[in-house]
Amino acid sequence: MQKFLSVAMAAFALLIGGASNASAGPEPSILTITGEISHPNRGALDPFRDAFLMHKEKTFAKAFAFTLSALAALPQTKISTNVEGWPGKIELEGPRLRDALAAAGVAPDATIAATALDGYNVELTPEEMASHDWILAVSADGVPLSIGGRGPVWLIHGTDGKAVSQEVEATWVWALYLLEVK
Repeated sequence: MQKFLSVAMAAFALLIGGASNASAGPEPSILTITGEISHPNRGALDPFRDAFLMHKEKTFAKAFAFTLSALAALPQTKISTNVEGWPGKIELEGPRLRDALAAAGVAPDATIAATALDGYNVELTPEEMASHDWILAVSADGVPLSIGGRGPVWLIHGTDGKAVSQEVEATWVWALYLLEVK
């Protein structure tokens, strides 16, 4: 399973161009933050190496790229959540969104657009981000999130295990690969 996850993460990185980020080392990046950031760790979009980002017509002069290890190095938070129609509550773990944004040098009053691999996009205002304890989940019930499931990163907030509506679930972005700061 671990070997499969490593291969899947490497393939994902090649799709989004994360492997081109020399400052991130040999591990592929799985989440990129662009826009109004003050602590970039990579340069501008490379049309060849960032083929998936180019395909999605995303451009940037600088970015902050997170590897799975870099996300794991941030303080981790556990939440429980549930949605009407799910089999029950799930436990998720990952760093807080605000910690990842702070690492990239994002101002606390910024609005972000969170984009999934399929193009699904949710915009979160500072007020919406402050109203919940948002995390960048990388595991559910102790199992790493994967591509083909809801991973490798899922932007989500807890519900204390209480079932919420599917309208609330619609604000959660799974298969997250890009955060654009406005």
